[in-house]
Amino acid sequence: MDFGRSFTYMFRQPGAGPKILIGGLLFLLPVIGWLWIGGYMIRTVRVVMTGSEELPDWTDWGDLAMLGLSAWLGALIYGIPGAVLGRLGGPGAVASTLWGIVVAVVLPAAIMRFAAKGDFGAFFDINEIFGFMRRNLGDYLIIVLLGILVLIAASFGVVPLVIGVFFAYFWGTLVNAHLYGSLARRAGLPDQINRTS
Repeated sequence: MDFGRSFTYMFRQPGAGPKILIGGLLFLLPVIGWLWIGGYMIRTVRVVMTGSEELPDWTDWGDLAMLGLSAWLGALIYGIPGAVLGRLGGPGAVASTLWGIVVAVVLPAAIMRFAAKGDFGAFFDINEIFGFMRRNLGDYLIIVLLGILVLIAASFGVVPLVIGVFFAYFWGTLVNAHLYGSLARRAGLPDQINRTS
């Protein structure tokens, strides 16, 4: 995989400027703006899975919101055990931290599967998710680590200009979407799902 390409591909696409501008500004709009961004990420993963790198248009806002809501609910459900453990104090707090690490590692594969299958239940196809991770372990661990580093790097967007962090976070969203879509495509995830559907 060409991991480095995920960091710059968005700037080479036709009409990228306005699309990135919209994405950055939507971070300023709590809840619904964040759902639209989440939906845009899923839509971008799907586009990259097809072999394209063109940034999707900001259209069909209702569909974007539903995709974003599904992604948010999937992540929330994964996080519930950690939240419960964290309330137990002491050993529970340690277990909660460990669970958070597990979620950070597993969630990207769950997002890829949801993006490819389009069914909320795909978030919880545990056997398939772990099988995908195992078969692509080297590349998968790299994209998980890169995803974490991207979020850290995006936080520095606040240094030169406060509003800059929002555009940096949207850039990070696009980086992760490309990483996820590229790995899913290379691993043949959409074809696997189509064969078993």
